[in-house]
Amino acid sequence: MKRKSFVVVISALLIVVLLAACQPAPTPTAEQPPVETEAPPAAGKYPQIVVAVWSGPEHDNAVKVAEVYKQQTGNDVIIEEIAREAYFDKLTTTFIGGGSDYDAAYISSDWPPAWVQASALKDLDTFINDPNVASPDFNIAVFEPAISVFRFEGKVYAFPSEGDTAWLWYRQDLLEEKGLQVPQTWDEYLEAARALNNPPDVYGTVIGAKPDEAMWDFMYYLFGFGGRILDENNNVVINNEAGVRALTFYADLLQKEKVVPPDVATYGYNEILTVLQEGKVAMGIQWMAATQTLQDCSQSPKVCKDGQPLLQYTMPPGIRKEDGTIERHTGGSQWGWVIPAGSKNPEAAYKFIEWLTGKEGAKLWALNGGIPSNTEALSDPEVVAQVPQFELLAEVMPFRSLVPSLTITSDMVTTLNEAIGAAVTGTKAPQQALDDAAARISELLQQAGY
Repeated sequence: MKRKSFVVVISALLIVVLLAACQPAPTPTAEQPPVETEAPPAAGKYPQIVVAVWSGPEHDNAVKVAEVYKQQTGNDVIIEEIAREAYFDKLTTTFIGGGSDYDAAYISSDWPPAWVQASALKDLDTFINDPNVASPDFNIAVFEPAISVFRFEGKVYAFPSEGDTAWLWYRQDLLEEKGLQVPQTWDEYLEAARALNNPPDVYGTVIGAKPDEAMWDFMYYLFGFGGRILDENNNVVINNEAGVRALTFYADLLQKEKVVPPDVATYGYNEILTVLQEGKVAMGIQWMAATQTLQDCSQSPKVCKDGQPLLQYTMPPGIRKEDGTIERHTGGSQWGWVIPAGSKNPEAAYKFIEWLTGKEGAKLWALNGGIPSNTEALSDPEVVAQVPQFELLAEVMPFRSLVPSLTITSDMVTTLNEAIGAAVTGTKAPQQALDDAAARISELLQQAGY
């Protein structure tokens, strides 16, 4: 700018300022009462964090509880939604690559082993054992035994959430017609299935042996008979006496007893749900996620009478011991919350997942439609009043078993799916099917360095 132009501009600005100063003062007005506004939350102690959650009800729930957490603590949490089909690959690429995109994430129990092996996760003991970080009333015992699936070499790498199981579903009206009690043992279960079997109208019970889901249905029988997949030293034991007894019982329901629909080799969650809804089976073990559908007469009108559901549920059968008590073990799946090694704000992330899975956060998670793994939240009166099945879930949690979380879990489950399918369809005897599976799983374990 030339000097002459600069002087002209400055002169013009001075004139404007002088004119403004000569204006009369504004006429005073009556003092207005202050407008009441909601006080903003106090400034948080920690920086903003980003938490990854896959699309669906878990994401929606996380958004709701994160807002409550912010109101209470002032700490800001951004919930980033990721499509389900891309979720695992996205997290794996980010975590193992040391990325800092996320400070925490919602994960399935079979994902952490490979991440821990790659040093891609923070161990939570660092925070749990620091009195300046961990809340004094935080009690990790409320997660037992679910927390065990997230322990590696004695360290905790995730806090559990969304731990579920399956129920024994039964037609109370049909049992009463036959003068039968609700089965408490596997022997009673078989006796009831025989008595209620009236094919093709109604089968006594139902199982699933779909190629990609068989293990997730059979595991309730495996664990229920006292079987396991691996022992505490990762030796394969599924082909021991208990495992073979469980698979024999399972396969015989089709091959020998014929108390299940003939096409159960194609059945998984959806197919089992459908035959229960249609009244085609009198009993069946089905995931608790089906509860709302099966007990809602608008969704399952064929198994309702006078506006009330005919299908009721209880915990799966067990084995009666010599003293008359019943020993129970059951299965389930487990999700949780982790902190990646690349997190920019790991302490802030820890405080959020500690609160989220603690009694208060877990209660909110439940009231919003989630399934907490905190037994205190599951048995909370307000939670039980809204979701009655949580009272039973809290009772089941201590004897719920899970598929082992290892770097070979996916291949191990595939191997077991094939073995179960072979036994159910009769192409292999249960002992042979499990022996072959055990040999393959042992090979996988050896190759992975276990």
